[in-house]
Formats: sequence, C-alpha cells, structure tokens
Amino acid sequence: MEHRDGHMGLVLFFNPVGRFTHSWRRPQSGAEKLLGIELVQHSAQKAEEAFFDAIFISDKASFDDDPVNPDLNPYEPMTTLGALSVLTKKIGLIATISTTFTEPYNTARMLSQLDFLSEGRVGWNVVTSYSGSQNFTVAMPDKATRYDQAQDYLSAAEAVWDAWDDDAVVFDRENGVWADASRIHHPDYKGTHFRIHDALTMPRSPQGRPVIVQAGQSEEGIAYAARNAELVFTSQNRIEDALAFYAKLKGRAADFGRGPDALKIMPGLIPVVGETEREADEIAEELADLVTEAVGLQDVSNQLVGADLSGLEFDEPIPMERLVTLEDAAAGTHAFASRYPNLYKVVAEDKPTLRELVRQRTKSQSHQLLRGTAITIADRMQEWYDRHASDGFTIIPPYMPEGLDRFCDLLVPELQNRGIYRTEYPGNTLRDTLGLDRPDPVRA
Repeated sequence: MEHRDGHMGLVLFFNPVGRFTHSWRRPQSGAEKLLGIELVQHSAQKAEEAFFDAIFISDKASFDDDPVNPDLNPYEPMTTLGALSVLTKKIGLIATISTTFTEPYNTARMLSQLDFLSEGRVGWNVVTSYSGSQNFTVAMPDKATRYDQAQDYLSAAEAVWDAWDDDAVVFDRENGVWADASRIHHPDYKGTHFRIHDALTMPRSPQGRPVIVQAGQSEEGIAYAARNAELVFTSQNRIEDALAFYAKLKGRAADFGRGPDALKIMPGLIPVVGETEREADEIAEELADLVTEAVGLQDVSNQLVGADLSGLEFDEPIPMERLVTLEDAAAGTHAFASRYPNLYKVVAEDKPTLRELVRQRTKSQSHQLLRGTAITIADRMQEWYDRHASDGFTIIPPYMPEGLDRFCDLLVPELQNRGIYRTEYPGNTLRDTLGLDRPDPVRA
C-alpha cells in the first residue's frame, strides 16, 4: 500500500467517567472528584505532551431517558476550557454549544474571548440538539428547522466575528484613539431566525474565527458539515463505510467551492491498549464486566433506536424482525438515528448475540473499538489514514486517566516512529495545527 504524505491528526474526546464503558465504577477512576480541575487538567496536559490537535468537550443540557448516573458528561464546556486556556499552551480547545438554546451574539462573544485567552486555540462544535427544550423557554423545532436555524446562527456569528478589520485597533495614545471607528463595520444582520445590529465590543480574535467543528451524520448534518465544518467528528466502525463517508463528505464540500483540505474528518476510535495482546484482552473483558445486564440491555435498545428486546435470550442472535427498519429510523427523531445504519449492518451481517452486543457494542456506540498492542492498533490506524478513510482520529479513552496515559505513552511513539504523526506542534493556533488558513473577513 502506498503511504500517504503528511501527519494524521488526533483529537481527545474528554471522557471523564468512561462514557460507553461505565468505567467510573473502577476504584481508580477518581469519580469522587468529578468536576474539579485535576482530571481535566491532567487529560489536557497529557494530550498536549503527545501533540494532540485538541481536546473536545461534549455537552448535553438534559437527562432525557438516561438513568441518573455519570454516563452523562457533567462538565460545562466553556468554563472548563476557560480554565484550561491558562493551563495549556498549544493544544486546541473545542467547546460544544447548541444553536437551538443559545443566541449567536453571546456565543460569538464568548468564543472570541476564549480565543484571546488561549492565544488562538478555540474550536466550536456546532450542535442543533435533539432534546432539552423542557429546560429552555423555546419549543423544540423539527430537524429541518433546527438545521436551517443553525445555518442562520452561524452566518450571524460570522458577521460579528468579521465586523472589525484586523488593523482596527491602532493604540494611538497621543490622540487618545484605541480603535479606528471607520474600521469597525456594524453588520446589521437580518436573518430568518436571528437579528444582530452591532459588532462585538472586542476586536477580531487571533484566529479571526474559531475552528468550526461538526458531528452530525444525517443527511442534514452532512450537508451542514460540507458547507461549514473544518473538523468533522463521525462514528464509523468499518473501513468500507468510512471510505464511503469520507468520499461523500469531501465531494459535497466541493459543491460549496471548498477544497478537500478545507475540512478534516476524524472518526471516533476507542483504543484498549495493552503491552501484550493478552493484557489488552484482559482490560477489555474487565471493562465489559462493568456494564450490568440491565444497563447494557437499555443501552443496546437505545442504540437500536428503541427496538423491543424484551423476552430475548441473552445467548441468541437478535431476530431482524425486532429491529426498526432503516427507513423508519431515518424518518424518526431518535438521537441515534444517524448512527443506526452502522449497528443495523452489524446485527444483520455478524449476527451477534444479545450478550455480545451488551459486552462489546455498548462500549463503542458505533465507533471503532480496537483492542491490542501499540503495533496492532497503529496498523489499523495507518490503514485508515493511508487509504483516505480518515484524516486522523477522535480518541475516546475507554477509561480514565490510565486509558489516555497508555495511548499517549505506548501508541503515540509507535505512530511517530512510522512518520505518520507529528513530533512537535507546527505553530501556535489550532488553525496552524490543523493546517487551516486564517479566514479573511467577509462582509455583505
């Protein structure tokens, strides 16, 4: 196989309680200290030492049907990343913010401030949210409306990010002029859903705009990513599907006049790293034991978009007639609808037992889960990278903090030795790290 030029990227999905694996139950998990600075600081600094592109903090502002346990990530992204901005120097800081339950002026202002505090390392994971309206004074729009609103929201944010010329601040102490008013262009933005008259009260930030991140896999999500995203987080567990998704999204980006390097695609990867294959297997089985049958059954049913699994034997394959059809899933509003085809194909082709799904698939939620040594996992990562199934990976440690430590200490050196991963940061900003240009201001 011909090797690909350049270096793959790595983003850390901050997984403090072992989302998908219930590894918070481990005595060493430190779950008693959740929401303090210690674990998130260790994670960000460890990833920075390993030259990760960024740390990514997901967010969800509702319980929905989830049981009351720390499978939900309890960290609020913006305040957490604000603290990390002074505890790190090079690693990117990606915050998840919903376009359904916030206003673009406030979001643009907070992200610009964080970009200043971090000296240009901020990214915004744009989500439309699929639930949570019970906690906000808005009704939940349908999916098409949410994405239309998200486009309007981003356009409004870009209008205020671009309102200041890069040379608007003149620091003319003699005449008492801090900024030249003629170089500040109030956007008077009027969209379908949002209105903004004034520019931000702060200059254009170091990156001009934060890096735009997106994680949707539905047709609406793919269209939004093709038009706007610069970094895409996706769920793919088979290389054939990843190749198709990669080619589709890059092709759709071209429809918007964007080159293939304008966006980076980094599917989720859950690595169980051992110094030997046997050790990796033992770790994986220990993690599987942490998922109780009751919780695992609920997780599998949820991933199968609400399939009725009642009365099934744990050691028998799942009958296909119990599954929701792909057409019905696509037409519904379930949170896992966009990932459902991946798991549907697994059930149809691999015919796993219910127990196997509970012990294995619940840990991955349609992401690729690899167990093995640094060499065997690096082989798979390199294959995906060389064949253009990905531009890198979003690393989801199956347990913290040791799962991340093992990846950084054992697997990162293997990737570096192969020449497919960096040994230093190429610059200071997240755009430098991702090889993205600083955007010029665009005004109507």
